[in-house]
Amino acid sequence: MARRQRLNTLTGWSMMWIICMFDIPVRTKKEQRKATRFRNLLLDNGFTMKQFSVYIKPVKSLSVGQNTSKKLSKYIPENSSVSFLYITDKQYLMTENYLGKNYTENEESTREKNGQLLLF
Repeated sequence: MARRQRLNTLTGWSMMWIICMFDIPVRTKKEQRKATRFRNLLLDNGFTMKQFSVYIKPVKSLSVGQNTSKKLSKYIPENSSVSFLYITDKQYLMTENYLGKNYTENEESTREKNGQLLLF
């Protein structure tokens, strides 16, 4: 019964998106490996690449998102800047995407084109 009530309380205002934006230095081979390791860690934790230094992930609530960010923050490479932004699902639905003339598709747009959905 409690589970059914909890499912009924999930709305577009309670469900969240985590947006991870980062600048990680890649001047040396060692820095490149650390940057790649961090990007792969994001992918392994359910994030999808929106742009090269912007990754997104849907979560059930703000607290789940904050726990995810706290866990990932332990792996931020030194001399890096990483920001985690939280927005509601309703806010994310208002996103407007514009593509330039020579746009190269990323993973998300390929999935949308093929009719695939991103599920929790």
